Amino acid sequence: MNTFNQWFLSSSSNSIENYYQYMSEAAEIIGDHYQGLERPYEHIDTADIQNKIEDFMIIGNEGKSLDHILGSIQRLVMEHSLHISHPGAMAHLHCPPIIPALAAEVIISALNQSMDSWDQSPAATYIEDGVIQEMIKKINYPESASGVFTSGGTQSNYMALLLARNEYCAKHFSINVSKRGLPAEAQKLRIFCSEKAHFTVQQSAAQLGLGMESVVSIKTNDRYEMCIDTLYEEIEKVKKQGNLPLAVVATIGTTDFGSIDSLSEISQLTERENIWLHADAAYGGALLFSHKYSHLAAHLNKADSITIDFHKWFYQPASCGAFFVRNASMFQHIKLHADYLNPEEDSRFHLVDRSIQTTKRFDALKVWLTFQAVGQQEFGDMIDHTIQTAKQTADYLLKRTDIDVLNIPEMNAIVFRYQPNIYYTDSQKQRFYENKINHSIQQQLYETGRLIMAKTKDQGKSYLKLTMLNPLITFDETVKRLVEVIHLGKDLEKKGAHLREHSVTS
Repeated sequence: MNTFNQWFLSSSSNSIENYYQYMSEAAEIIGDHYQGLERPYEHIDTADIQNKIEDFMIIGNEGKSLDHILGSIQRLVMEHSLHISHPGAMAHLHCPPIIPALAAEVIISALNQSMDSWDQSPAATYIEDGVIQEMIKKINYPESASGVFTSGGTQSNYMALLLARNEYCAKHFSINVSKRGLPAEAQKLRIFCSEKAHFTVQQSAAQLGLGMESVVSIKTNDRYEMCIDTLYEEIEKVKKQGNLPLAVVATIGTTDFGSIDSLSEISQLTERENIWLHADAAYGGALLFSHKYSHLAAHLNKADSITIDFHKWFYQPASCGAFFVRNASMFQHIKLHADYLNPEEDSRFHLVDRSIQTTKRFDALKVWLTFQAVGQQEFGDMIDHTIQTAKQTADYLLKRTDIDVLNIPEMNAIVFRYQPNIYYTDSQKQRFYENKINHSIQQQLYETGRLIMAKTKDQGKSYLKLTMLNPLITFDETVKRLVEVIHLGKDLEKKGAHLREHSVTS
């Protein structure tokens, strides 16, 4: 008798019973843990967690009982993970996953479809395309537009520069890069982006054979937005040097500040110069659904291509992103045919024709199910709530003399630092001292698990960062946590410049 059927989904009663048991007990340990969750993180020393994981990783000849396995997961994974759904977790662009999307994940994993060819995902292919088309309407792109789900911003930004490069080479050098490789002139291609743009612009340039030195960094203004005058000057300088402007990457929501480059102004320049314009809206794409702040994303339709991450401000479990292009014909630059997958004579469309991925998850179901359950009205309310809470929090911090606020949030990211009341005549020593205090505040609060903040740097100064994506974050609760930040800063200040066990090297 074949006993394997208990391990795989099938019509057998053993299979269904085992599936229900695993799913229900896994859901139970998650529910039990969150019911008593008081803080976002329970600290454990590195050595201790390494030892526990070593014991956890031992694989024996015989399988263990479900209770034993889930008990181990409860003690190690659940107890010592960072729980981003907790309102005290405000470090990164890492969102709490919305419950309807968690339900979709169960269906996605059970079906385990690959989204590369139609015959592997007949209904799923059309759902993904349907979600893409709904987003295209929201962007206000023309009918010629298209898109595809991706693993996230890294892949989407890469695809934008890949298509821009290949289109430029085809148009100006009559070279099919996919077949013949890069022409010698490709070393002259230049990409422009803000100094606050995501590092994947440089990463993509490196991987595309253009080199990181092909990326021209444009300084920002006092709102940390790309300076348009400087962009114009740098484009002119590049042309005078005999080099070739390829693309401008505008950021709609920078990682640290949530600042938004002016697509309206940049697009006027790129249209005149015939330069590809890519909008990295991995963070800010959700503004399209805001009731009060959608104007901040109103000019996305002017971009030749767009990155949007659903696993940031759309509250989707990672990974879940999308890439959009104004002209679907641009996908010809990555289209290849395989007889077993997407033969040329096949009349059905295959999503692999739009993607650099082959095997790809049915992530569109998460987004579809979320909007079906929540609706645009309440989703927009969530977006607006997070922005309003961030603005209230910034106003609170701006009134304090012991806090230096670096940005006025347009979205929901706030960068600030504790400002000690001890001063040194040596400015270098002063900066070192201030940086140590702020590093220590971040580290100590992380280790206590009471508040999870990020840290960043600007002009050599260390800052703390709150990324307030979670709609469960309230202004009153945030103020209580910030009071703790300030009290800790004052305690560290009393200890003087030589911070002890919790200090870190600047």
